[in-house]
Amino acid sequence: RGLGGSRGMASSILGRILAIVLAVAAAGRLGLGVIAYRTANALERPSYSVVRQLGGGVELRRYSPYLIAETSVRADSMREASGKGFREVAGYVFGKNRPATKMAMTAPVRMSSDPRGGVPSTTRVSFVLEKSYSRRTAPAPLRGQDVRVRSVAPHLLAARSFSGPPPSEKRVSSERQRVLDALSAAGLRPASDGETLLYGYHDPFITPSFMRKNEVAVRVEDSAAEVRAS
Repeated sequence: RGLGGSRGMASSILGRILAIVLAVAAAGRLGLGVIAYRTANALERPSYSVVRQLGGGVELRRYSPYLIAETSVRADSMREASGKGFREVAGYVFGKNRPATKMAMTAPVRMSSDPRGGVPSTTRVSFVLEKSYSRRTAPAPLRGQDVRVRSVAPHLLAARSFSGPPPSEKRVSSERQRVLDALSAAGLRPASDGETLLYGYHDPFITPSFMRKNEVAVRVEDSAAEVRAS
């Protein structure tokens, strides 16, 4: 009995130590996540003004022009395309360019897809470039690099924000339908029947999923209708 009691006590002590270690690790993980969250929130973003709030948590925005570095990836889903596309454009932004300029990270990471072309479809993955750059002054992609720098013209966008990990195709489709329903209720129309925009504002590795901000958006026909009172 004495030996069994000693073993039980040892197991209890080890269990408590393990619980403490796990609690400390979880607290440290959350602390790093909060730092990553705050860092991402301080990144430069494209400028826009809010035109109005639509139903279902959808926001109608008017964006000013901005510059992006973009690559195209053929994949069965936006999530599948994101990894390869991210690495390609991140390489350009962080110095694989002429003249080897390391640019600052910005937000959001943009993805755009139109499934009407079939599966696999082409997903465009892009980073927003700092406002200090223009088409003339932005570093040039390396020869053979599948990256292009282009301007995004002023546009009207309907977007819905939600938290969580990088969304599945099912979640993206569901959120897109909510945006379309809100546009229909407001008497507005999407500029394209199939294009879906997905914006990610935080990293998927360090920032806790419940703190991550995602947006699904569609471009909106730019007419007098957008300023009509709801």
